[in-house]
Amino acid sequence: MSESPERPDCGVIDADGHVLEPWEAWRDLPEVIRPRSELDDDGLDHVIVGDEEVFFARLGQMGTPGSDVSRPSGPVPLEQATPGAFDPRARLVDMDAEGIDVAVLYPTIGLGFWALRDAAAAVAIARAYNDWLASYCAAAPARLHGAAMLPFQDPAAALAELRRARDMGFVAAFVRPNPCAGRTLVDAAYEPIWTAAEELGVAIGIHEGFQPAVPTFGLDRPPYNVVVLHAVSHTFEQMFACAQLMACGVMERHPGLRFVFLESGGGWGPYWIERLDHQVPSYGGYAPEMKHLPSEYFARQCWISFELDEPTLPVLAPMLGIERVVWGSDYPHADSTFPGALDELRATIAPLPRADRLRILGPNAKALYGL
Repeated sequence: MSESPERPDCGVIDADGHVLEPWEAWRDLPEVIRPRSELDDDGLDHVIVGDEEVFFARLGQMGTPGSDVSRPSGPVPLEQATPGAFDPRARLVDMDAEGIDVAVLYPTIGLGFWALRDAAAAVAIARAYNDWLASYCAAAPARLHGAAMLPFQDPAAALAELRRARDMGFVAAFVRPNPCAGRTLVDAAYEPIWTAAEELGVAIGIHEGFQPAVPTFGLDRPPYNVVVLHAVSHTFEQMFACAQLMACGVMERHPGLRFVFLESGGGWGPYWIERLDHQVPSYGGYAPEMKHLPSEYFARQCWISFELDEPTLPVLAPMLGIERVVWGSDYPHADSTFPGALDELRATIAPLPRADRLRILGPNAKALYGL
C-alpha cells in the first residue's frame, strides 16, 4: 500500500487561486459601465469598460490550465474555460481531486480594472465583483475565501469597500503593485486604507498581472515582447512595491498589517531583501520613515509565494524564514498545473525537513490570512 501524502493538521491551503469572472458578474451594472468583450480578427477578447480597454486575452484559454497562449487560434469563449473557474461546485471537485482543502481566491479579468480612469466605474465594478465572489464562496464558506477588489481610483470608496468586504467574510484584499490613477501604493491618500486593514485583520495580497493597459515596468522600452514583459512585470513590480512599502514608512506605521507578494516567484526575495539591507548603512538617511532593516520588516509582516516547480525553493526559503513561504496553484490560469499541482509542489519541497514541508503546505497561509 502506498504511503498517504503529508498533510498538515489545518489542511492544505492554496494561497493564490483564481476565478474567471463570468459575464453575469456584471449584469446588474448600468450598460454604460458594464464590462463587455469585443473580438478581434485573431480571436482575442478585448474587455472594455465605456471607452477604456482594460484586458485582452482569449478568455477561455486564460481559464484552461496548460494552454499555450502564444499559439495562434480562433476564439476561445470564456464559457469554454475549466468549469471550476466560474462554478464553485466544479471547483470543489477539482480541489478534492488535487487534495486542496482551502483556497483564497483572486480575480482574472479583475486585475485589469486597476487601469480604469473612470473612478465611478471602478467603484461600481469593484462592488459588483465582490458581491459575485461572495456568492461564489458561499458554496463552501469554510473552504473558499475571497480577496476583495478595492477601487484605489477613489481612496474613500476603497476604504468603504474594504469594510464592506470584511463584513462579507473576505480574508484579504488585493492591490496591484503598479501605479493607479497616478498614485503608487505609498501615496498618503491610501493611509486610511492601511489603517483599516490593520485594524480589521485583513491581509493585503499584492498581485501583478501583465496587461498593457496598466502602467508596467518595461512597456516604455521597445520592442514589445510578451516573454520579456511578462517575466519583468511580475517580478520587478513586486520588488519595487516591496521596497517602497518598507522605505516609505507604510510597514513602520502599520506593524500589524500583513502583506503577501504573489505570482512573481520567490527567488527574488532573499536577493532583494539582502540588497535593500545593504543600502541602509550608506543611504538609510534618505528613508527617515524606515526605522528597521528591510529584513526585519519582512520577518515581521511579509510572506512570499514561490512557484510550484521553483527549484531554488529548498535553498532560498530558509533564508527568508520558512514561516514566510506560501504557495499558490494559480488555478485555472493557462500557465497553472492541473491536475498535479500538489504532486509538483511536494516534489519541489522534498529536500526540506518534514516540519518545514508541512508549514509550507498549510500553516503559513493560515497565519497569513488569519484563517
